[in-house]
Amino acid sequence: MTLEQNLQKAVEHHLAGDIGTAFDLYAEVLATEPDHLTALVNQSAIFMDLERPADAALLLERAVDLAPDDIEALNNYGNALQKLGQTDGAIECFNAALKLAPTNRAVLSNLGQALLRRGDYRDAINTLEDAIKYSDNNTAIKFIDALALPVVAQDNAQMNTARERMIEQVSRLVEENLSLADPLREVGMTNFVAAYHGLNDRQIQEQLANAYLQSCPELAFTAAHINQPRPAGKIRIGFASVHLGSHTIGKLNRALITRLDRSKFEVFVFCPGIDKRGQDDIVDEIAAAVDHIYFPAPVLAATRAAIAKAVLDILYYPDIGMEPLTYFLGFARLAPIQCVTVGHPVTTGISTIDYFISSEVVEPENAADHYSEKLVKLSSFFADYKLSELPATSRTRVDFDLDVNSNLYLCPQSLFKFHPSFDEILAGILEGDPKGEIILLAGQQQHWTKLLQARFKQSLKSTHNRIKILPRQSGADFLQLLLLADVILDTPHFCGGNTNYEAFALGKAVVTLPGDYMRSRVTAGLYRLMEITDATAANAADYIDIAVNLGTDENARAELEERIARSANRIFNTNSALREHERFFIEAMAVAGH
Repeated sequence: MTLEQNLQKAVEHHLAGDIGTAFDLYAEVLATEPDHLTALVNQSAIFMDLERPADAALLLERAVDLAPDDIEALNNYGNALQKLGQTDGAIECFNAALKLAPTNRAVLSNLGQALLRRGDYRDAINTLEDAIKYSDNNTAIKFIDALALPVVAQDNAQMNTARERMIEQVSRLVEENLSLADPLREVGMTNFVAAYHGLNDRQIQEQLANAYLQSCPELAFTAAHINQPRPAGKIRIGFASVHLGSHTIGKLNRALITRLDRSKFEVFVFCPGIDKRGQDDIVDEIAAAVDHIYFPAPVLAATRAAIAKAVLDILYYPDIGMEPLTYFLGFARLAPIQCVTVGHPVTTGISTIDYFISSEVVEPENAADHYSEKLVKLSSFFADYKLSELPATSRTRVDFDLDVNSNLYLCPQSLFKFHPSFDEILAGILEGDPKGEIILLAGQQQHWTKLLQARFKQSLKSTHNRIKILPRQSGADFLQLLLLADVILDTPHFCGGNTNYEAFALGKAVVTLPGDYMRSRVTAGLYRLMEITDATAANAADYIDIAVNLGTDENARAELEERIARSANRIFNTNSALREHERFFIEAMAVAGH
């Protein structure tokens, strides 16, 4: 075949969804003509589908050098940079494309999402509204626009106004006759930010799920074995997540996945994306322990087909809502019993997710009202956390450019967890302890840090200069920083998870304020298991008093830290959640008639 015939075949396979064959054909074209613009751009699109944005960016950088006025190359390059976390560069690409085509719907939509990611909420809204205006088929943009929220709100008023807008926009989606072919590719986001408002998200999550089903009935795929007689044998259980590696989700779930009773369960694991065996210790641990592990292409059809082929009895999602692939997978019926747990601790709103697995240790009395799924409250905690090897103390405050004479209050949570109401507590701590400094870590986006600093300047007035934001830290340096802090501050409304496990492993005190929803009660639940109540606050004023007392009274702090160290065996390296899960799985099978 000629080069152009190869290219035509590649495009045909690409459009048909056969990205493996298309990839090989594009590669043949580029081997013959390395600067073939169409092959560069199309091959980069496959790299993006395969979650290989760095490879896509290399091809697109060459494409943009060859054709700086090519709108598709600029747009795709922006998408690749966005995936790599280089949001400012992505925005530059999208703006360059818009100079050439000011009304291009796709570019406007992508720019809107990049602005949202960076935290430029008002500019993002204006851009998305333009994208809707200039588009005939604007369904995907309407979903993106509906989910738009400020990552770091400037105050409660902005957060509440934005939330009201989101609720109104999602309600409209249900009323309109909209159509999506592939929500993962077209929308590619979840309702992630709303969870950090500290409110009941059930209604909005259910409305959003209904809107997606209405616009894309194909989401309700049903595997062939559903409602068929079940063959005798072990319970076939599958775990599906893109985060089953060195990530909070991997750390929280590896004990369950690797230690299930193999006389009763046959275990399947689905990690959409690149095979990281040999590169990630937790992936290696899981792969060595389970019966089957798969790394399907991180596209909806491929991952769905891989799971359906396993003929599962139970499908367990460690997290739904952190990223879009598993969210949209959740609409399919791929096993008779489908569960989700607290990786993203908010109801999915999806009718095909049967159970939400949590713990009575962390749930309030009226918790069932917060979930569209049937709530399962384990009597144990919801996870067995494996205590990792801890670092030797080898760094000092000077190494982190911290004041050796200050009382250091460290709040190492992601900046999107900083609810505007938390500012009052931070101000109270600094007013109560004149020697106090509050230490935070920079956001995933540089602009988030600037937004939060601007907010503090307004809300904390004269004390804002005693909040210091350090660069993001590597794993070892992060643990060293925890060790050097006097007090760890938990974020109300949405508390820490893995971070606070690590703090307790080091014997550090964490001040926490449980609220009305499970996502603010995890730290208090860990304290409850340790039978320690001293650092669990009843209200904001109590939080301030506890924090300042621990920060200024070395004896009180040392006594609490000693009790935490003595009690840590109650929250680490247990099998209590494992055994509770096994009982639940067997009972759920019986309820389902198996």
